[in-house]
Amino acid sequence: MKIKIIYTSLTGNTQEAVEVLSDALTAKKIEVETFDSEDGIEVADFFTEADAYVLATFTDEDGVVPDGIIDFYDDIADFDLTEVPIAVLGTGDTSYVDFCRAVELLAEQCQASGAQITVPLLKIELAPEAEDVAAIEKFAEQLTQQVAAR
Repeated sequence: MKIKIIYTSLTGNTQEAVEVLSDALTAKKIEVETFDSEDGIEVADFFTEADAYVLATFTDEDGVVPDGIIDFYDDIADFDLTEVPIAVLGTGDTSYVDFCRAVELLAEQCQASGAQITVPLLKIELAPEAEDVAAIEKFAEQLTQQVAAR
C-alpha cells in the first residue's frame, strides 16, 4: 500500500503532525511519499500511483487556505477525483473563531471534485501533544483500514 501526503506549514506544527503520521504509517509497513506544497507539485502529479492521499494544512488569517497550498487547492477544482480516497488533517489555534477552517475547505474542494473523504477530518491544536499523537495514530489506522477494505 502507498499513501502520498502533501502539506504546508508555517510554524512547523503541521509539518510535525505530518511526520507523526508518516511514522505511524511506516510502522504499519505502508510506503509513504511526502511533499511540501511550496515545492510546487502539480495536482496531476500528486494524485497518481498511490492507494490514498492525505492533505495537511494550517489555517491562515480569517479562516482561509494559506498561500503555501492555495494554488494546489485552486487546481483541485479542475481535476477529476471521482472515488479517490482522501484524508485531511491540520493544525490551528482555538483562540481564533475559524479554528482549522482550511481543513474543512480542503475537504470540501476535494469532495466537489468527486473525492471520497475516507476518515473524519483531524484538527490539532498547535503542535501535536501526546493526545494528538494518539489521535494521529488512530487517523493512520482508520485510513489504512478504509483503504484496505476498498
